[in-house]
Amino acid sequence: MTDNTTPSGTRPFCAIDAHGQVVMRGHTLELPLVPGLTSLDEAAPLNTYRSGSAWLPIPEQPSLLHVFDWPTKAWADPRTLDQVRAARLVEINQRFSQESAALIAGYPLEERQTWAAQEAEALAWALESSTPTPYLDGIAAARGIDVAEMRAKTLEAVSVFRVASQWLVGTRQALRDAIQNPNATRAQIDAIAWPTPEE
Repeated sequence: MTDNTTPSGTRPFCAIDAHGQVVMRGHTLELPLVPGLTSLDEAAPLNTYRSGSAWLPIPEQPSLLHVFDWPTKAWADPRTLDQVRAARLVEINQRFSQESAALIAGYPLEERQTWAAQEAEALAWALESSTPTPYLDGIAAARGIDVAEMRAKTLEAVSVFRVASQWLVGTRQALRDAIQNPNATRAQIDAIAWPTPEE
């Protein structure tokens, strides 16, 4: 019994090269003889290669950048070491930008532009409690809270932001240094990744 897409009287076939790669497949009345290829009177399963008398699955492609090396039957990344370094650094910088953006998420740009003034007043006040803080005083009045409370809140926010920012900057720089290490192997560079929070 045949379906509407298979010509009557034909049978499946495939042709493989010296590495077992399927070069031709389909249905035929007579098995074709192609120089340099081995024709087989059977269908080749999809995503397989021929090894001896068996069809073996082609391993899953690790990334879109990898190409399958037929002689070794393995995926290979054709990029140079410098290209791998550059790509990894781009990934690290993108992750740094994402984490940094999360740190300031929810604050309008116009408010963030006042942070330097708020920080300067809060730090100066922390060193000398008699230091005037006109900008923080104005915010406190608008919020309807005590000036001392406003100064303390700002100082705490400055401290929290600095700790988080220091970690982000230091982590990015450490990963950059590891990527740019001239003695780093490809495997070591491939293993470099932004750290994930501990559960």
